[in-house]
Amino acid sequence: MSDGSGISIAGTAPKNGTPAEVVIPTVGDVPMETTPEPVTGAVTNPQRSVEGWVIVATGVHEEAREEDLRDMFSDYGKVRNLHLILDRQTGYAKGYALIEYALQSEAEQAIRGASNKKLLGKPLTVDFAFIKDGSDQSRRPHLQKPRSNHRDPHAVAAAKEAANEVVRTARRHAEDRERERSPDRGF
Repeated sequence: MSDGSGISIAGTAPKNGTPAEVVIPTVGDVPMETTPEPVTGAVTNPQRSVEGWVIVATGVHEEAREEDLRDMFSDYGKVRNLHLILDRQTGYAKGYALIEYALQSEAEQAIRGASNKKLLGKPLTVDFAFIKDGSDQSRRPHLQKPRSNHRDPHAVAAAKEAANEVVRTARRHAEDRERERSPDRGF
C-alpha cells in the first residue's frame, strides 16, 4: 500500500516481539533505495574517555579488517586505539568499530571526513561514542525524531558495551603503567 509518502510495512521485532513499522519512501509507486542518514555534528557535547576521544563508526562492511579502518581513520589524525567488533561465530565484522584519538580536534575531523564515506562499498556513519549527560534533549535532536529500522537496538547496546570495554581496558592499562612507575614495596 502506498499513501503517497511511502510504503508502510508493519510487523513485530524478531528478538523482543514489539510492534514495529517501517516506511519505505517511494516515487509514485516505485520504492526508492535509502541509506541511513548520518548523525554528523548532532552531538555538541562530547565526553572524553579516560585516555582520549572515542568515536563510533557504524555501517562497517562485514568483510572489513582493522587495517582497512586504520588506513581510513589515520588520515584524520593519530589513531591511538581501534577496536573492530567481530561476530564470535562467523569471524566477520558486526558492523561497527570504535576509534580513539588523543585530541578532540582529530576526532571531530574524523567525524566530518569519514561520515558517509564508503568503505568496501558501504557508507559509514560516524559520531562520538560518549556524550556528557545533560537534561536538555534539544541539543540532541536526532534522538527526538522517530527512528527507522536502520539501527538495531541490540547492535546499539552491543556498541555501548564495546565502548565501555575500551574504557575498562584503558583504565587497566593506566593502572598497570602506574604500578610499573611506583617502586616495588616487596608485598
